[in-house]
Amino acid sequence: MKKLVVLGILLIFTSLSLSAQGFYFDIGLGFGKGGTKIGSKDVVDDLKRLGASVDEIGVDLGFKAGYGPIGNMPIYLVGELGGVGHRIYDSFNYLQYNTYLFGPGIIIYPVSFLQLGSSIGYSWVSNQTDLPMVMDNSDGGFAWNISAAIDLGKRAHGFLIGIKYFTASNSLKTLKVDQQSSLFNVFFKYAFRRKV
Repeated sequence: MKKLVVLGILLIFTSLSLSAQGFYFDIGLGFGKGGTKIGSKDVVDDLKRLGASVDEIGVDLGFKAGYGPIGNMPIYLVGELGGVGHRIYDSFNYLQYNTYLFGPGIIIYPVSFLQLGSSIGYSWVSNQTDLPMVMDNSDGGFAWNISAAIDLGKRAHGFLIGIKYFTASNSLKTLKVDQQSSLFNVFFKYAFRRKV
């Protein structure tokens, strides 16, 4: 975990040192429909089969930093550190499946108001609950995402409203099975960038 934080800090400082006009940064939050499978079993479906009445919410939080546009092309190279949480809860207790992504990405503006993006990279999980049970974690895995957003802003500062799909696969330490996580969400982000 410490190595990932150091790599993230190095990425940000490297991006800052390139050129103030070429610096790209965004940060934001999204909400949507999450899904978690442990092995091949869907957690929510299993709880409902046992008679539990549960609600769920998915949250996406993250930031990207990088450089662009590249030459006269509306392409930005970025690094992303983000995470999604899939919370399953009732009136008394909760299960929280947290999945993180750290890796490179690309952002393209096919037209000046439309941003398309994708990232791919290293993933890990850190699950939580208030129940008297142990929630499993992982050593690492693989994750990717894809997004499309409307960019409301003409100068360096912008506001992004978009949709994003995230998916990850991680091998759990104790159970020795895979945790499959996904989230489809609507997000809102602040962006600092120079547009072509």
